[in-house]
Amino acid sequence: MATYRINKSGSKAPPFTRILNDSLQDERLSFKARGLLAYMLTKPDHFRFYLDELMRHTTEKKDSIRTGMKELEQLGYVHRYPVKNERGKIISWELDLYESPSLRPESGFPVVENPTVVTNDKILTNDKRLNKYINFTNSEESYVKTYLKYFSQKKNKQHMRVTVEQYQAIHEQIEQLKKYGVTHEEWEAEVKDHFEHLPKSNNGNIIAFLHAAPRRFDVG
Repeated sequence: MATYRINKSGSKAPPFTRILNDSLQDERLSFKARGLLAYMLTKPDHFRFYLDELMRHTTEKKDSIRTGMKELEQLGYVHRYPVKNERGKIISWELDLYESPSLRPESGFPVVENPTVVTNDKILTNDKRLNKYINFTNSEESYVKTYLKYFSQKKNKQHMRVTVEQYQAIHEQIEQLKKYGVTHEEWEAEVKDHFEHLPKSNNGNIIAFLHAAPRRFDVG
């Protein structure tokens, strides 16, 4: 048996997506769930997924997609949660996608009944236990300082405050990127690109940037 692949190098290379093999070889997932995950990972980091939209791109029925999505939720590849207004009424549902369950906030953040939820655009929390914020701009970490510099240039204001737990997790994730060999020059180039293409509706929180960092820097 031979495998024939598309040439993915050179200036004429077609669009392609690099995906962590571990996720697609996760034997706990059905092939349906793996295919769904692979399709979703071809979309931009801030893409919003809806069940009806997914159905337009497959022969699968709605119940089948729901089953695949449930598998991904149970194993930590997907986090689906409600967005509420100030009166506590659900106004929409959001979905966060993780190429690896290790990227979930729970892997570095405290798990609570109503945790802080990092969406594509903003941070939402209804849990007063997590409202112990600190001034993030006091960090002496050079990678953080670089991010804050471009944040200030783009948003013309200081970065929003973060909780103590988030502050610690941010620095731990940056240290992990350094261990993978991500240099300060590479970090700055990606941060600059991030803010050059940042939608106006996105508040630019560094936590969301770090969630996408493994793909940005092509690290495990």
